[in-house]
Amino acid sequence: MAKKRYLHFMTNTFSTLFLVLLTTLLSCSEPAKDTSEIDAVLDKMDKDGTIDSTDVKELLKSMSEFEGTYALYNPKGKFKIRFPVMNVEESTTTQIIDNEEIDIFHCAANMQGKNHVNLAYQLDYIFLPEIKTKEEIDYLFKEQRDYVVSGTNSTLEFEKVISKNGAPGRHLYLTVDDSNLKLNYKMYFKNGIFYKLTVITENGNLFNKEITRFFDSFVITK
Repeated sequence: MAKKRYLHFMTNTFSTLFLVLLTTLLSCSEPAKDTSEIDAVLDKMDKDGTIDSTDVKELLKSMSEFEGTYALYNPKGKFKIRFPVMNVEESTTTQIIDNEEIDIFHCAANMQGKNHVNLAYQLDYIFLPEIKTKEEIDYLFKEQRDYVVSGTNSTLEFEKVISKNGAPGRHLYLTVDDSNLKLNYKMYFKNGIFYKLTVITENGNLFNKEITRFFDSFVITK
């Protein structure tokens, strides 16, 4: 699976060197640079007249280790997506469905205790090539809806028929009983692959922009 890590900024006013520096600093796969090394690079950039080092240093101090985005492109799973955080972990679980072992693939980021706007992001996908007809797909969505409602002990607040890239889908919004937690799901099925995107947030925070960015970044590829 090809992986890439990117940083997201609102403008393109920073120099290319600055973007490379931040990518190195904040990449999950690279150790953090010593502060003196960071200062040396920024001071050099300041002398070259490319950027104001004082502003940059203040920005670096304000950023958490989870700032940035994490982009995935998966040719086998036929999708690409961008998580609004970088601490994404990938795993696989196996379940017995109709006496057959089925692999379920997960990409997840747990943000509890990280002072982030949402508590968690997750994409699950599973290969189900035997499902082909509209009736079978509709039944799959119904089955998954009932599963998440019962499995999370939640109340279904909202359900809508949606589509994306020619794929039929469902949008669900649930409230976990006796808690402040809200669950936002989008499910799609195309070319024998079922996708389930999940965002967990808290009451009063359902419509924040990071949820929209996460859902909108998901693309089913050919």
